[in-house]
Amino acid sequence: MLEDVRILDFSHVYFGPYATMILGDMGAEVIKIEPPWGEVARLYPPLFGGMSSVFLYLNRNKKGMTLNLKDPRAVEIALKLAEKSDILVENFKRGTMDKLGLGYEDIKKVNPDIIYASLSGFGLDGPYYSRPSFAPIASSMSGWYRLTGDIIDPNGPPIRPAEWHGDLDPALWAVISVLGALRYRDKTGEGQLIDVSQLDCMIAQTGVSITRYMLSGELPWQAEKKYMGLNTFGMFKAKDGWVYVAAEPQMLDRLLRAMRVESLETQEQLEQWIAERHVSEVVDAMVSESVPVAPILQINETVEDPHVKARGTIVEMDHPTAGKVRVPGFPVKFSEYKATVRMSAPILGQHNDEILTELLGYSKEKIDELRKSGVIT
Repeated sequence: MLEDVRILDFSHVYFGPYATMILGDMGAEVIKIEPPWGEVARLYPPLFGGMSSVFLYLNRNKKGMTLNLKDPRAVEIALKLAEKSDILVENFKRGTMDKLGLGYEDIKKVNPDIIYASLSGFGLDGPYYSRPSFAPIASSMSGWYRLTGDIIDPNGPPIRPAEWHGDLDPALWAVISVLGALRYRDKTGEGQLIDVSQLDCMIAQTGVSITRYMLSGELPWQAEKKYMGLNTFGMFKAKDGWVYVAAEPQMLDRLLRAMRVESLETQEQLEQWIAERHVSEVVDAMVSESVPVAPILQINETVEDPHVKARGTIVEMDHPTAGKVRVPGFPVKFSEYKATVRMSAPILGQHNDEILTELLGYSKEKIDELRKSGVIT
C-alpha cells in the first residue's frame, strides 16, 4: 500500500514510533535513526532479549540505523537520507532538530518536496511551545484525567486511565495527517510541514465533552447528575467477575426480555439480577436479545478470546534475541491489501551497512572509518 514511500524516523519513546510503526505496517520503508547508545525506550524494564517490550512492539517493520548527530559526518548522512526520503518524522524537544542542522528549512534545501512531521507536546508556536512534554502532560491539560476521575467522584482525585493515550492518540492524528499530506503532494507536487501537538490532539479527543460544556455551561458530571434516569449503561458485578452492559433507553424492551422480567424500576434491580449470575450467563442472556454486553477481561483473557483468535488480531514475530514475540497486529482489514509484520524491531544499528551501501553508495572502507570514529556503531 505504501511500498513506494520512504520515511526517515528520528522519533523515540511512544509518540513518534507508534505513528511510524503504523505507516510501516502499511508497507512504508521506515529507517529509524538512533544515537549510538540507542534510544531510551530500548531499556525500559523488564528486558526481553536485551530490549523492552515497548521497543519490541513499537519498532517493528523498521530498519535500524545509528548516527551520532553531534558529528558533522553523521548530519551529512542524515541529509543524504532525507534527500532520498518522502517523509521525515521527529519528536525531539523543540529546537533540537534546528540546532543539529536538520530542521524543516534545512531539509527543504536538499528535498523541497519533503513532508516533515514535527511531533511535540504543545506545537511549534504559542506560549508553551518550548516546554518538554510526555503523554500525561497533554492528558492532564486536556481534561482527560479529570473527566475520568469525575466518573468515580467529582470531589475525588483525577484518574489516569490505562495506557498512554497522550502519546498514542496524537500518533494516530500524525498518521492521518501524513497520509493527507501525501495525497496533497500527489495532487500538487508540494511537500509541507506538519505540526502535531499532543495537547491539541487530546483536546480533540475530548471534543464531545468540551462541546457539551460550551453549549450548556455544565461539566459532564453535572449534566449526568441532573439528567440521569434509570442507569442501564455501565459496569456491573456478577458472581465471578464484571460485565459491561450498554443498554440505551430505547433498548429497554430488549433488556427486559433478556432478564425475563416485566419491568425494571431501579438500577439496584439490575445490579441484583446480574450479581446473582455468572458472567457467562449475563453475556449469553443479553446477546440473545441483542443487548450490547461484554465481559470485562484481563489482557491474559483478551488474547485468548475465541473472537480475537479468529480475527488474527494477535500475531507472532521472530526476533533474533527475544525469540518468538506475540503482539497485536495491524487492526484494520483491507479487501485488497494485507498489512503484515515483515520485520521485528531492529537490533541497535542492525541495518547500518545495508543503508549506507545500498541507498547511499558508501564503500566498505568508508563505513569502517565511520564506525571506528564513532559516527555509527
